[in-house]
Amino acid sequence: MKKILFMVTKSENGGAQKWTKEQINICSEDFQCFLATDENGWLVKSVNVQDKLLDKLIHKRFSIWYLMKLNHFIKKNRINLIVASSANAGIYSRLVKLLNPQIKVIYVSHGWSSIYNGGKLAFLYIFIEKQLSKISDSILCISKKDFQNAKQLIGINEKKLKWITNKIFPVKNNLIKTNHNKNKKIKILTVARLEHPKRVDLLIEATKNLRNIELHIIGDGSQRNYLKSIKHKNVVFHWEIDGFNDFSSYDIFALISDSEGLPLSALEAMSAGLPIILSDVGGCSELIENNGVLVINDVECIQKAIEKCILNMNQYKEGSKILFNKKFNLNTFKYEFLNYYKAIINYNINYNKIKQSFYIT
Repeated sequence: MKKILFMVTKSENGGAQKWTKEQINICSEDFQCFLATDENGWLVKSVNVQDKLLDKLIHKRFSIWYLMKLNHFIKKNRINLIVASSANAGIYSRLVKLLNPQIKVIYVSHGWSSIYNGGKLAFLYIFIEKQLSKISDSILCISKKDFQNAKQLIGINEKKLKWITNKIFPVKNNLIKTNHNKNKKIKILTVARLEHPKRVDLLIEATKNLRNIELHIIGDGSQRNYLKSIKHKNVVFHWEIDGFNDFSSYDIFALISDSEGLPLSALEAMSAGLPIILSDVGGCSELIENNGVLVINDVECIQKAIEKCILNMNQYKEGSKILFNKKFNLNTFKYEFLNYYKAIINYNINYNKIKQSFYIT
C-alpha cells in the first residue's frame, strides 16, 4: 500500500485543515496516511494516521533543522507522495524533494496568497512560487479562479496544473427549514477566523440598522477585541466551536472577505440548505447559482444582499442543496482525488530536467 504524507502548517480549525482531514478520511482505505503539522491541535485530534511529525519549527519560512527532521521522517516511513496545503508546508515539501527525487509532491492552492496578500512584495512571492512549481510534480487548484491565476498571473506550466473543485462531506446536521416565521428574527451566520483577510467588521456594520436580524459569529482570532468594541445589540459572539456543524439552526450564511480560495464553510452551509452571501473574490462566484448573492465589500451592498436573501429564502435554500449535490458532494466525487493521487504516484518523470528548469526563469 502506497504512503501519503499530508502537510499543513497549523493544526488549528480552519479551511485547509478541514480539507486535509477529509482527504485523509477518503484516502485511508487506499493508502497509508501520515501527517506533518505544528502541534497536537484540532486537526491532529480529528484524524487517525500511521505516524505524525509535530514541530512548531514549521512556522518558520526556512529552518534547516526542520528540513532535516522532515527528511528523516520521510525516509523512516518510506513516503511515496506529499500533499502540502499551506505556504510553509509547500516550501518544505518541495525543498525536501530536492533531497529525495523519487518522492512525488503535490502543492494544494487554497487561494494564491502570493497574489492577494503579497502587497508590494507580490512580484517576489509570485517569482518564488513559479520556481517552486518547477520542483512540484503537480499543483492542485481547488477553484477555477485559482487555476486561471496559476496560468495567467504566476505563469505556472499548465502541464503541472490540476483543477479539482473543492468538495466536502455534507454536514450531518442538515435539516432544511422550508418555511420561516415572519415574526421570528432572521439569524445570519458567519464562520470565520477573526483575522485578515476576513471582513467580519463589514458584516457587523451592515446588520446594525436592520430590523429582526441577528448576526451570529463563530470563530476567534486577533481581531476579537476590536470586533467586540464595534458590536451592537444584534450581534452574538459564540467564539470558536470545534467541529461546529449546527448550520440548520440559522437562516442565512454570510462570508465577507478580501480574499478566498473556495471557502469550505460556505460549502458546509450549502450542504445544510442555507442561502449564502459571499464576497466576489477568489472562487466564490463558483458557489453562487440561484442560491444566494455575490457582493462587493461594501456595507450597503451587503445590506441589499441580506434583504434579497430574505425575500427569496425558500428558493435559495433549495438552490443551495441542489448545487451542492451537483458539484461539491465528496461522497459522490471522492474518486476524482483518489485517482489523481494514484496517477501522480505512478507517473515517471526525469528528475534531472526538474533540477535544470529550477534555475531557469
